[in-house]
Amino acid sequence: IGAPGIDSLVNALLQLDNVEVKVVAPAENQSGSSDKTTEGDVVWVDASTTSGHPGIAVYGYPADSVNVALGELGITPDLVVSGVNQGQNVGPLAELSGTIGAARTAARTGIPAVAASAGLGANADYDAAAILVISWIEQHRDALANQTESADTVTSFNVPGCTAGEIRELVQVPLADAIPSG
Repeated sequence: IGAPGIDSLVNALLQLDNVEVKVVAPAENQSGSSDKTTEGDVVWVDASTTSGHPGIAVYGYPADSVNVALGELGITPDLVVSGVNQGQNVGPLAELSGTIGAARTAARTGIPAVAASAGLGANADYDAAAILVISWIEQHRDALANQTESADTVTSFNVPGCTAGEIRELVQVPLADAIPSG
């Protein structure tokens, strides 16, 4: 819940008109946990993002956070937004991603979901990823409001760390099954 990418995304979402943002996120980094869940009871506590937006910190995996939000807290969202996490979730790495795992958990319950990831370290551009999510929401807002947006797939945005220039354009690609060498 204290991750800078979550904070960036929450602040971007709060700029949208007529949007209520409920933050339910892992208490600690759970990178690489896929859609794994905790057996038994999951502990959760009141917390906040780094800029102070109230939320719930879940002592479990990202998928647990979705389950707590939907089951324990009774939140009924029009959309689940997962991320922005640090590190790319591309190719076979997407299957390992806790960020994507949380989004897949929501989608399996019939709730549309998007996930967002950024580069590593100082090159992680969380704001660029948040802008992509906001654009997606604006494009799909009517379908989300009418509850006709499909939950059949999870849209995953990956913003590379760019040290030699600037990011140019969004490129839509299917999920690869391998990462090419080199």
